[in-house]
Amino acid sequence: MAVKYKLVFSDFDDTLTRSDGSISERTVRAIAEYEKAGGKFVVCTGRSYASIKKQLPRVYGERAARVPVICFQGGLTADENGNVIRRVAMDKGDLAELAAEAEARGIVAQTYSGDRMYCSRMTVESREYEIITDCTFDLVGDLVGFIKRYDGDFDKLLMIAEPDRVQTLKRDFEKRGYASTRFVFSRPKYLEAIPVSSGKDKAIQYFIERFGYRKEDAAAFGDSNNDTDMLKAAYFGVAMGNAREECKLAADYVTDTNDNDGLAKMLESFILA
Repeated sequence: MAVKYKLVFSDFDDTLTRSDGSISERTVRAIAEYEKAGGKFVVCTGRSYASIKKQLPRVYGERAARVPVICFQGGLTADENGNVIRRVAMDKGDLAELAAEAEARGIVAQTYSGDRMYCSRMTVESREYEIITDCTFDLVGDLVGFIKRYDGDFDKLLMIAEPDRVQTLKRDFEKRGYASTRFVFSRPKYLEAIPVSSGKDKAIQYFIERFGYRKEDAAAFGDSNNDTDMLKAAYFGVAMGNAREECKLAADYVTDTNDNDGLAKMLESFILA
């Protein structure tokens, strides 16, 4: 057996997972069969490393301890031994200013440094996020002051509010212009500020070069705004049937939805007898 594409990058939430957060047996089986045929399947997510590591056994089973992963919207790449081989940190001045503006508008802001998550206080949105990610926040009171005092690097800033409010916030930030920071949506309510040299597109390009692949070897799957550049950067970009319209427009192909095994169906087609 052989594979049509030697390397597959996949978003996690609402691409690999169903809408309820579960992963179908067909998807797990398709990933295992794809790798058995010689392919490499790499999760590329906006989640933190701490969060996605807890989810990997659901994807790979016993193989989960020995797989590479890309997280923080492409800001951190770890190899199959768990070693961080690439990390892109936020500009701390941008981060403090963005967090201050979000909180001044009553929008929940939270930031990340390695395996730790920080926010000013626990809110409904923060508690929901803890449940989704299976990680716990450190409550720091004054988030902006904490960012300025912190002796270490930050990976991203996440701002959570109703879609129209975070859309307005993104437009306002982009009008000001931040040379070191770019903005993406992972979900309609989730606006993320990440380093300009980060992004899933740059992460998969790095991965392809680092491990001796060619662009022609790579396919990518995604569903949201933060996946569009990744689909363009891969040789073959696949949008899920449940994807945002801009993601579908960026893709070479639109598969079935995440609730109807869209990723598994495509992976099965990548395996050649």
